[in-house]
Amino acid sequence: MGRFSPGILWIAVLFMLIGGMPFMLYIRFLSQRNLNVFRDQQAQGFLLVVLGLIGVLTVQQLLTTEREPFEVLTHAAFNIVSVITTTGYASADYTLWGYFSIAFFFIVTFIGGCSGSTSGGMKIFRFQLSWLFLRDQMHKLVHPRGVFSIRYNGKAVADDIMVSAVAFSFLFFLVLTVTTLALAATGLDFVTALTGAATALTNVGPGLGEMIGPAGNFAAVPDSGKWILGFAMILGRLELLTVMVLLTPVFWRG
Repeated sequence: MGRFSPGILWIAVLFMLIGGMPFMLYIRFLSQRNLNVFRDQQAQGFLLVVLGLIGVLTVQQLLTTEREPFEVLTHAAFNIVSVITTTGYASADYTLWGYFSIAFFFIVTFIGGCSGSTSGGMKIFRFQLSWLFLRDQMHKLVHPRGVFSIRYNGKAVADDIMVSAVAFSFLFFLVLTVTTLALAATGLDFVTALTGAATALTNVGPGLGEMIGPAGNFAAVPDSGKWILGFAMILGRLELLTVMVLLTPVFWRG
C-alpha cells in the first residue's frame, strides 16, 4: 500500500476502522436511526485505544526522525490501524523505524478489534474486562468487606463471562508458547518463530524480522512451519476455545 497517495491511505484507514467495529451497531443504527447506538463501551474503547496508539507512535517518531509531520502521522495511523484490525496491509517497513517501533507493533499485534467485527486478535472487550476485574480485585484488597459489582455497558457482568475471559487469555498464551516452540523446532530463529506464532494466532498478517516482516513474506518458511502456522490461524480465527472443545474426548462422548 506504500505506493498510494496519503489520501488513499486515509480512506483505507477509515474503512479498516469501520471493519474493526461491531457490525451489530450498524444493524441497530439502520433499524433505529439513532446515533446513541454507538455509545457502546467496546466501540468507544476501541477508538480511544487506536487514537492513543497513533498519538504515542507519532510523537515518538517526530522526536527521533526528521520526516514531515503529516507523513509520520499518515504512516503511523495506517500501519497501526492495519495491525490492530488484522487487515494485513503495510504502507512502510516499520521495523526500520527503530527498536521502539518493533516492540510497539509486537504489542499491538495482540490487541485486535471489537467482538462481532471482521477483526481477529484477542479483542478489545477482553482487555476491558481484564482491567475491570483487576480494579475490582484491588478494591477488595483495600476494602475486604466491601461489595463490588463489575459493570460493562451499564450491566452487571456475570461470573461465567469473567471466567471465560480469563480462560481464553491463559489458553491463548499457552498456545502461543507451544506454537513458538514448534516453529523454532523447524529451524526458524526466535524472532521469526515468536512473531510468526503471534501473527498467525491473531490473524494480523505480517510478523517481524527480515523474513516475515512487513517488507517480507512467508515463502521461505519451511513446509512444516507453514502447516503449523495454518493450524494456528484456524485456532485464532475460531477463538481457540471452540476448537479446543472439539478436540476433547469428552465432547464426542456426548
